[in-house]
Amino acid sequence: MTTVERETSHRIRRLTRELDALHPLLQLEAEDGERLHRPTPAVQAALRESGVLRLLLPAELGGIEASPIQVLEVIEKLSYSDASIGWMVRALACETATAAVYLNDDAVAELFGNGDYPTVAGQSSSYVGGQAVREDGGYRVTGLWQFSPGVSMATHINLAVTVDDTGEELVCLVPRDALRIKDNWDMLGLRATASLDCIAEDLFVDDRHVYRIGREYARRGGLCGSLGPALVAGLNQAAWSQGVGRRLLDELKLRAQSRPACSDSLVTSDEFFAEFARHYSHVRGTMALLRETWTGNEETLRVEGGLTDEQETMSRLACSLANRTSLEIGQLVHRFAGAHVMRPGAIQRFFRDSHAGTQHRGSSHVVTQKCGLMLSGTLPAGSHWGFFDLVVPE
Repeated sequence: MTTVERETSHRIRRLTRELDALHPLLQLEAEDGERLHRPTPAVQAALRESGVLRLLLPAELGGIEASPIQVLEVIEKLSYSDASIGWMVRALACETATAAVYLNDDAVAELFGNGDYPTVAGQSSSYVGGQAVREDGGYRVTGLWQFSPGVSMATHINLAVTVDDTGEELVCLVPRDALRIKDNWDMLGLRATASLDCIAEDLFVDDRHVYRIGREYARRGGLCGSLGPALVAGLNQAAWSQGVGRRLLDELKLRAQSRPACSDSLVTSDEFFAEFARHYSHVRGTMALLRETWTGNEETLRVEGGLTDEQETMSRLACSLANRTSLEIGQLVHRFAGAHVMRPGAIQRFFRDSHAGTQHRGSSHVVTQKCGLMLSGTLPAGSHWGFFDLVVPE
């Protein structure tokens, strides 16, 4: 283990203790966060102080530079406490790290120098809605970007754009106050994430703050930095799904324990106990698959610097299965928790959040289908993964 890895392990242990201590505050503030559609000031301050927003930031810039297995541990724990906060933090940590990994040295020195670091929101891997026109020294950017979690805590926003004429795909990092933010987040689930829309109107972005993403363009960032944003997003999505699924099962367990065994409650029926055991095994089994997959991935990344097609496929498949497990547990809760799903409280909140979060395109059932295509060996030679889709040679 290197000096950096030892220091990272120490910081992860300290961070997990801080997240355990943060759990009561997240329960206390959850209702107000939903009402505000963003984390309360107390939660925002606690998150910044904990250092969790630096989870994926390169160590050379003062970040934790967590390994994939460590990301699983941290995001699963935080999402167990609050699904909306876990979703928002994993998005902010990923986007902040994306900027740090891919920006050139001058921009990094400007933004991350003297121990400072920006907090970045945005959608660096979604090019829908943004257009850029080349000008001397930079690009003129116009567009609308939807669903950017954590805008309320961000200092900067990543804007993915397609360049007119060339079709080139780039990311522009801009200050939040350079954009028009639409306060339009009024959704069924993930209410406290402040996943607002961002609008740029004829905005000039200097070349220093424009970058390309993909493994070949990474400048720094350790193991996660070498993966590319799509796999990092999938890793975080899987961790989020595991935390949410485990919390829903624990809420059901509390309902069962509060009822006499001889009662006629649904949560004390033989059918409930059989279904509870089955879904419990799914959570444990999916986490075991995630740990096995990412332990192998880490070993390969350290030696080879990149994953095989099968490893990348298994990474996406494990994420998709975690996503599906969380969704099925939500259905289990709806079936057996009765009116408690309809009343305000943790069960209802996690039920809504689980359904909202499992809509993510990077972990949908379509991903499972494409993983099957790759694993079956029926695709032409040279087929590989793009950001979220398969690239199949003609």
